[in-house]
Amino acid sequence: MDLTIEDLKCQTALNYDKELCVCKKVSYRTIYKEIIENKLLTVESIAEKTSASTGCGGCVNRIESLIEYAKKNNYEPLP
Repeated sequence: MDLTIEDLKCQTALNYDKELCVCKKVSYRTIYKEIIENKLLTVESIAEKTSASTGCGGCVNRIESLIEYAKKNNYEPLP
């Protein structure tokens, strides 16, 4: 299932510290921080920095959506 930017906003609106990658216990905030600080563009580059997506892989679509969100928002920090 592909998530849209709006889906992502709904998931993280209340708690950016919610786990995005359950297997490796990595939050949306941690992944987003790496994306904006290092201008990461691939799931593989995020996996190298955070280990997210290296377990079951169920979070890959959410990571891709977060990358797109960061790009569309000019790599602005989270509120």
